[in-house]
Amino acid sequence: MKRQKHLKKLLMECFPYPKMRENQRKALEVIGKLQRSIILELPTGSGKTAIGYTVLKALQKLGQNPLFYIAPTKTIVEQVKRLHLEVQIVFGRNEYPCLYYKRKITAEEAPCSMLNCPHRVNQETGEAQEIGVEPCPYLLAKYQAKQGGIVVSTVAFYLFAQWFSKEWPQPAGLIIDEAHRIAKIARNCLSYEITDYHLKKAIELLKGIDLQSAQILNRFLKKMVKIAKLRSSLRPTLLEPWEVKELMNELERLIADDTLISKIQAAVREGKINPEKEHETLKKLEVIVRNLSRYWKSFQFSLDTEKHHALNYTYAFCEKAEKRKKVRYRLFIKNYYVVPIIQRILSPFTIAYSATIGDSEIFSFETGIKAPFYSFNSEFPAKNTRIFLPTDTPNLAVKARRKRDPIRALRKVARSCKEFRKAGLRSLVVVVSEIERQKFLKFCQEEGVEAVSYSENNSAKEVVKKFIEGKGDLLVGTVANYGEGIDLPGKIASVIFFLRPGYPKPTDPMTIFEERRFGSMRWKLWNWRVMIEALQVRGRNIRSAQDLGVTIFVSQQFRRFLPAILPEWLRNTYRGEQKLEKCIEETKKLFK
Repeated sequence: MKRQKHLKKLLMECFPYPKMRENQRKALEVIGKLQRSIILELPTGSGKTAIGYTVLKALQKLGQNPLFYIAPTKTIVEQVKRLHLEVQIVFGRNEYPCLYYKRKITAEEAPCSMLNCPHRVNQETGEAQEIGVEPCPYLLAKYQAKQGGIVVSTVAFYLFAQWFSKEWPQPAGLIIDEAHRIAKIARNCLSYEITDYHLKKAIELLKGIDLQSAQILNRFLKKMVKIAKLRSSLRPTLLEPWEVKELMNELERLIADDTLISKIQAAVREGKINPEKEHETLKKLEVIVRNLSRYWKSFQFSLDTEKHHALNYTYAFCEKAEKRKKVRYRLFIKNYYVVPIIQRILSPFTIAYSATIGDSEIFSFETGIKAPFYSFNSEFPAKNTRIFLPTDTPNLAVKARRKRDPIRALRKVARSCKEFRKAGLRSLVVVVSEIERQKFLKFCQEEGVEAVSYSENNSAKEVVKKFIEGKGDLLVGTVANYGEGIDLPGKIASVIFFLRPGYPKPTDPMTIFEERRFGSMRWKLWNWRVMIEALQVRGRNIRSAQDLGVTIFVSQQFRRFLPAILPEWLRNTYRGEQKLEKCIEETKKLFK
């Protein structure tokens, strides 16, 4: 009871700014009252970061430790650091340089566990292994984060640190930003790709260390290639149970040898392996050997049992043979059922929030985060936005559309962007597939409108930065790249076009797996995902109460759910009974 009173008081005292918004006050009051895990749906512009920081700061003053704030991207982590300088930030290995190698590679690319690296940092003392050398930036950042206070990291780093390494005890407080993304991130982190090229290189390296292990790995490679050959080069397909079992049998022999890692380490020390020349192969070998038991368990969970259906899935495919291609056969082990993993890394005091939670029951089913749910109305003035679904655009669902409907729709969007540019308005165009992106870029060129998008030489992040600086009339990308995680307020992208909902491909292995696992119930999950996707896209140009922004949903598929999923405060902004031309006119009037 005493702790409860103290925390209630501290939540108000620890708020970092002189003025508190209404949603911030309400959220902190609910947190102070419940003093347990909670799920919050807070609209864009509510100041979610300040709420999370306040909770952790209050727990810190009560002597609680460790305390974590986790977010899906490095950008959000850095943003939290800019707002609250006292926090400690730490990223994954891929964000830090490796000092062992003379050439520039990241710590992620280095086979650290196989090397006697002088830069390695003792996690008890914070000192480098060899006196006088510069400490490893990654290990140093991790050491500093362990010294107490509020730690801000990506979800991926936290997942690996807590699930695999158990670097910290269970947190006394945990804030999960953009919580709707945690299941997807966990699945990506806990999935593996094995290729014929990397296996061959690893086998060659192993021959000089442990011939028997090299022969076992070679048998696994031959089995994998044989299975992958049965697959189409254009369509990855799920493995049959007997195929999974055959791969498991080959791996089991390698897992039995628990001395393999030490043998490789000894070979590096004795000069049998040159870590400079063989760093890439050594890294792949490290990944394979260290993950052998994980591969085997993932295969095991890809099979149905008497107690439960398959929890993971495995698929393979064979690519067309080309002279320059190093990789031809690929095997993917996908960890799907991540709920128990997420639950194991939560805190008894977890605050999970997002602007888009939607159906809290499906959110809990997908993420495993089960707690009281509170949704707050936005303080954003609804008169500053419009949500359009024109009546004269096609239904782009595969079963409903005509052959030329996608092309006509993309052409119509390109012409609309040109019309908006004449009025001084720039646009963001979000499509689902790479084919749609390429076609749309071609139409923009034909219409004489300058579209900017990513390529082999320009990353999606770099292109967004250039667009924010003023390059181009419109920004184009797939929902995977630009559906969320980018902020384009203040007339950077006054108008957003979202082509169609991203329902899963019928031939995608994950689609087939979910169909087998959930049957007709899968539609509830798929609909929830596309609804969240639609609301996230809509929020890219509305980031504060001062912003103006319009979203135009193109495909008539949206008509099935769009009006129903809009929060109450947004429903008066919806226009679904007028043609595209009228939508364009109304948008111009809004910005005048």
